[in-house]
Amino acid sequence: MSPVTVVLGDGIYLLDESLNKILELKELEAEMSNTAEWERRPVQERQERTRLFHSQENIIRIDMKLANEDVSMLAFTSEQITAPFLLPEMVDRVASMLNYFLLQLVGPQRKSLSLKDPEKYEFRPKHLLKQIVHVYVHLARGDTNSIFPSAISKDGRSYNDQLFSSAADVLRRIGEDGRIIQEFIQLGAKAKVAASEAMDAEATLGEIPDEFLDPIQYTLMKDPVILPSSRTTVDRPVIQRHLLSDSTDPFNRSHLTADMLIPDVELKARIEEFIRSQEMKKHSESLSMQSNKATIQPTNADMLID
Repeated sequence: MSPVTVVLGDGIYLLDESLNKILELKELEAEMSNTAEWERRPVQERQERTRLFHSQENIIRIDMKLANEDVSMLAFTSEQITAPFLLPEMVDRVASMLNYFLLQLVGPQRKSLSLKDPEKYEFRPKHLLKQIVHVYVHLARGDTNSIFPSAISKDGRSYNDQLFSSAADVLRRIGEDGRIIQEFIQLGAKAKVAASEAMDAEATLGEIPDEFLDPIQYTLMKDPVILPSSRTTVDRPVIQRHLLSDSTDPFNRSHLTADMLIPDVELKARIEEFIRSQEMKKHSESLSMQSNKATIQPTNADMLID
């Protein structure tokens, strides 16, 4: 497992756990602050809930401290070197992680994470937001192949183009460097364009034959490869992402490594031909519609006669 994968995995787990524990802690706080209702509960129940409250406090403090360190490491590492984060098998996961935490920090539910004494738990949402945004910007700077905006926009779980403007507003209020904010806004605009282009491409392709779809993600394969043991065909980036954390064939659990993947050249050629034919068909339909519109529009002469 690569160091980048480890840091990503740890950062996602720790920060996610911390944010969820904060929500649980706030529920306990609400219970205990309702004095009349709290006093009516049995003594043993109150003791158990109080112990749970202090236990959650300790867990949040430890997890948040480690999460802050991991996110800081991601921000530092992504500034020094971007290539590992932008590999086909990594970029979607990185984008999804960043989108998820952006949603938590500036999305509609952000107010539910407010604490009376956040420093007590080492919860520094403004600093976390800055670090997350720095990772976005660092990767955008190193994205020579322009694949990062697409990875951001195709995350169906957390992506929302409004989050970028919301985050930019917060960054301005907390005094972030204007250049960072501008680059972040530009990245958000590119992601929005990529989302629109993806929708257009999906409409162009229409109904995709099942044999062209990756059996794990159910997306159109671009680089199909055959798994030597199960003989299943999957998209290379999808199986490579799986192999980052599990060196087995997901269909029969036999040993599998990236160098064992067999390119499915014939299927790749058929997929490319399918894409070309669908694009040509769409183009022809568009030209035909334009021609029909031109035919039915009245000419200047017709208008004079009327």
